Amino acid sequence: MKMNNDLDNLPKLTPDYVEKAPMFELNNFYRLSNKDIKKATEVYARAYSKITLYEKALEDVEDKSLVLKLFFEIPIRFGLKYGFLYASSEQLEGISIWIPYEKADMNMWRMIRSGGFKNTFKLAKSGKKFLASVKGFSQLDKDRHKNMAGKQYLHLMSLAVDPEYQRKGIASKLLEVMFEKTDICGYSIYVSADIDNVDFYKKHGFKVIKEVNIKIKNYDLANWEMVRNPNKTT
Repeated sequence: MKMNNDLDNLPKLTPDYVEKAPMFELNNFYRLSNKDIKKATEVYARAYSKITLYEKALEDVEDKSLVLKLFFEIPIRFGLKYGFLYASSEQLEGISIWIPYEKADMNMWRMIRSGGFKNTFKLAKSGKKFLASVKGFSQLDKDRHKNMAGKQYLHLMSLAVDPEYQRKGIASKLLEVMFEKTDICGYSIYVSADIDNVDFYKKHGFKVIKEVNIKIKNYDLANWEMVRNPNKTT
């Protein structure tokens, strides 16, 4: 099985990422490229369809699968442009999106450059109520910017495992292989977790730095901002 993409298929790295790319290269995992976008959105739509937070946000949405695909295409494209997307294999059983701290802020200009901004217009048409309901996510970005200021870290923007392959250790492998890299580089890892996965991240050494409630329609849903600091004994 071919684990590394041809260089021509990889997203073009900006100058400040040419040096950084080898630091987080996972040789035995598949690095996604633009040709994987469609399949990746399908994996995310299936994986997040049963997550409590998204179930609530999608209550009034007719085509839930379409809206989830459109929504997650935004971070997928952002990660391809400004970070690193890794999967367990070319089959994309599980996918992780990692963004180095310098590019972690998903501002409008970066969304435009990554090609994800157009999806906000598509969502406004197909999932207007969903888009309005997830505005509370902006609080997480503000908190991350404040709490991680001055630190070198990777933002684990998202982690998804296709339901067919869940509970087989894929998510753990995607985390642990990156832990080896961040321990060597002295990087922390930041992630925001919800009720469905907070215990998973705690099990893998993440510590809660803040608990917040995200307003989704009429629901106040708990969310945990978490950090794993580098293991200095490595």
